[in-house]
Amino acid sequence: MATNNQCNVAVIDLEDFPGQSRKMIQACEELGCFRITNHHQFLPPTLSLEMKAVIRSLFDLPVEIKRRNTDVIPGSGYMAPSQINPHYEAFGLYDIASHEAVNDFFFVLS
Repeated sequence: MATNNQCNVAVIDLEDFPGQSRKMIQACEELGCFRITNHHQFLPPTLSLEMKAVIRSLFDLPVEIKRRNTDVIPGSGYMAPSQINPHYEAFGLYDIASHEAVNDFFFVLS
């Protein structure tokens, strides 16, 4: 997938999903992510709005609550906006495949 120090994110077209399942597995194994296209016809239109509202509510939490999302490894916890990058804010979840890690993430932010 990656060549010449470039990172090429796989594009999975849901109109042809059964034919691209191997491509999705390969993208997950090699890069850990992929981009989905033509999803609007398969997902309810309100789902995207609901997802954005949930994310917004997470970022609207008070700073003292957001800082509970601590590093498991350097850079994996909450990153507040800074003077160098005032428009960047992020949460970290080190092991999204772990039910325990996901539960811990939500527990510390509730």
